Amino acid sequence: MATLGACGPRGQGSKSAEPKGGAADGGVGADMDPSSDDDVPNVPFAMFGGGPRHLNRAQVEGPAAEPESTARFITGARVFSSPVVGPDGSVYVGSSDGTFNALRRNGSLRWSYVCGKPIFSTAAVSLSGTVYVGCDDRTLIAFTTDGTVRWTYSMKQDVDSSPVIGKNGVVYVGGDGLHAVSSSGTRLFKAHLNGHVNASPAVRPDGVVVVGSHDRRVYAMEPNGTTLWAFGTGGRVEGSVAALDDNNVVFGSKDGFMYRLAPKGGLRWKFDAGGALLGGVAVSTDEKTVYVASMSGSVFAVDAVKGVELWKSPTGGAVRGTPVLGTGGRLYVGSRDHHLYAMDAKTGEVVWRKDMGAQIDSSPALASGKKMVVGTDDGTVHFLSEKQ
Repeated sequence: MATLGACGPRGQGSKSAEPKGGAADGGVGADMDPSSDDDVPNVPFAMFGGGPRHLNRAQVEGPAAEPESTARFITGARVFSSPVVGPDGSVYVGSSDGTFNALRRNGSLRWSYVCGKPIFSTAAVSLSGTVYVGCDDRTLIAFTTDGTVRWTYSMKQDVDSSPVIGKNGVVYVGGDGLHAVSSSGTRLFKAHLNGHVNASPAVRPDGVVVVGSHDRRVYAMEPNGTTLWAFGTGGRVEGSVAALDDNNVVFGSKDGFMYRLAPKGGLRWKFDAGGALLGGVAVSTDEKTVYVASMSGSVFAVDAVKGVELWKSPTGGAVRGTPVLGTGGRLYVGSRDHHLYAMDAKTGEVVWRKDMGAQIDSSPALASGKKMVVGTDDGTVHFLSEKQ
């Protein structure tokens, strides 16, 4: 197993990159031509929750048996940001040490950028390869595939929200409210939401943008920034909303409840998870089941129509991240008990669990070939693969 480390601090806003050229692992880390960025639409490819609707469904199958570690990349602090896999196979992940890293799937570094403050934001990547990520220096940064900064967009609070690419390539991100930014870095609107926004905005099929706020509300807005409705809960809404086919939305709150709202903001049901819900929601392909993890330490499957519990599967510690559903019918989630879990999505039975050596607060990324990438609180990015 290869263990690689990030370069030392290089100063705020600096970048380190390896020479261009094909990667040793068959081209997975090969550079795309950044000059093509303006010729390819800003179409979403990868981001928090798997897409602008944040359904947390992968398009590939994860490991069916406990995977083996194939590589590790070491950063200097906690990895809260969730890894994402771009169209060229590169893995993008931020760290609390202030670095944003582009990695090959063998764990080697393609390039790294130091923003100077912690990164809690999960990156969004367009089909053209443009990479967007927030930093706690109060900026949203856009990169080309070789790590060149295309532009930075500033706001008055930390950008710990994960950006989402919506219709017409518009980038939505939280901070001091909800911001809509064009693919060229121009502000389209800013909506003040009476509190900090660290949740990742979701885009419903009808184009309406829905996001939670620290003011304990969830807001729905037209693509032009006009507020349609607001729904109040009993706690901060820090996790992302999942937007269903019928434009209903499902989300968790720090008050310990998961909610389903109708398109106009009316309550369909709420479910008591017995502990704060700080992550997002995974949705089954038929949208009949939703999955959520609680700081109480349990993962729940809930009937998406009735709002009643289908199963409950405890872990040994609080769960901060969001479960991810693979095509093989297994749900993957990390816990602060240091273990990564695979659970049967129909029954909640633990299929396998793997000791990762540290608390897990990020969500795993699934890749083809029954591979996974996940970050841990000791600063490690782990590359895992099902044993052959």
